[in-house]
Amino acid sequence: MPLLLCPNDNSSMTTVDRAGVQFDMCPTCRGVWLDRGELEKLLAAAVDDAPAA
Repeated sequence: MPLLLCPNDNSSMTTVDRAGVQFDMCPTCRGVWLDRGELEKLLAAAVDDAPAA
């Protein structure tokens, strides 16, 4: 049984790993569900990976 169902279309959410952060994504509509602190971790990883200006 899935841990989360997509609030948009009731599809089973799948776990995705990006930059060492695991979050849930709907494979149908590609909506995401982030737990507390995951957005900040993803943003920090994006800033660290950004090319220098």
